[in-house]
Amino acid sequence: DYEALLNGASIVNPFGLSNGIINATDDRWAKTFSIQNKTSADVNLYFWREYINNTGDKRPDVWADFYNNIANLNAVTEGVLSATDGTPQKKAQLYAEAMVDKAFVYFHLLSFFSPAYEKATATTNFGVPYVTTTDVGEATPPRPTLQQSYDHIITDITASIPDLPVTNSNNTRVTKNGAYALLARTYLSMGDYANAEKYTDLVLASGKATILDYNEFIGMRLPLTNSSPEELWVRYSNNVTFTYSKDLVAKYDVDNDLRFRFFARKDANAPSYSFGSTAYNPNRGITYAEVFLTKAECLARRGDIEGALQIINDEIRMKRIDAAGYEPLTATTKEEALSIVLLERRRELAFKGTRWSDMKRLDAEGKMPAVQRLAADGVTVLETLEPGSTKYTYQIPLAVQAFNPKMPLNKR
Repeated sequence: DYEALLNGASIVNPFGLSNGIINATDDRWAKTFSIQNKTSADVNLYFWREYINNTGDKRPDVWADFYNNIANLNAVTEGVLSATDGTPQKKAQLYAEAMVDKAFVYFHLLSFFSPAYEKATATTNFGVPYVTTTDVGEATPPRPTLQQSYDHIITDITASIPDLPVTNSNNTRVTKNGAYALLARTYLSMGDYANAEKYTDLVLASGKATILDYNEFIGMRLPLTNSSPEELWVRYSNNVTFTYSKDLVAKYDVDNDLRFRFFARKDANAPSYSFGSTAYNPNRGITYAEVFLTKAECLARRGDIEGALQIINDEIRMKRIDAAGYEPLTATTKEEALSIVLLERRRELAFKGTRWSDMKRLDAEGKMPAVQRLAADGVTVLETLEPGSTKYTYQIPLAVQAFNPKMPLNKR
């Protein structure tokens, strides 16, 4: 039964139907979204409105999706260790998997409902309630500080690693590498590059890190997400088609970048491209490419230009760019190298579920430009997300406030 819970759709797809993980980002151009529409969660996410749902009389999108996921995982952590069958080792493994699964969800809750992590403000800004029980009669825990929320994530993952397997029954289930990679992502979002690099090194030292050479698949279909060796830990979201933002398209060499050739489709009667098809359900968990890119970023930030570009060129671009058009990238300064890494990260991880947290952390560093939402004409600006804007943090939902009137709210 606990195995079935961990394999369940609500665990494997923790994002719900609103696609917040994509709608909030600068990857997407939603040409049909109207600035006058204030009732759709998708639209409210896309235009960075204060509330994802503008009324308190309905189930709050994103928040409820994630906490429903946590409730199911709490059923595992509450009961699996006292299950009447199964070996002690297996029970400990399932408990550890559920704890890491919860950490993944809390990471995304923070990305929507808390400010970006900054050491100077982490003890005064608020995180999100840390729920550990399935008892709906218990009061909602108070909002901890952002530092306490991150401490929970790191502690839960770290404590789980000894009981996690090296390999698991399928790639939606947690392994040691999945936990290491989630720690690397967490530390990266905190600006703790030493620890981020430490955990990428543990993944890479396993010998399992794989990046497919797309040159070998020209004229063929790429492996499915659930069987591809480059997918480290798979999480799905609602599989729909998105239009590439004009800004994102401009980041690609559209003639030679095989990622664009494989995933982008020219829209009929429009100068735009779409990502997504029923034949390919993208991984919105963690890929080995993300791990390599995190390692490269850490190297660039500490001034190892050669090491950072070796990863970008040899591990990523050589396998993603048409061999006939491939040229290695070069840099002479730390800043140039970091810019190259961040651009490659944007191209490689487009629509993969990492961009919103990346936007928040880069904005906190002053490295995120303004983001514009364009009308269908591709020129008229409907909304702008300015650097440093409080719109990078969505407000605690109205329905949650109604049940928890003393819960502190985010600055907006």
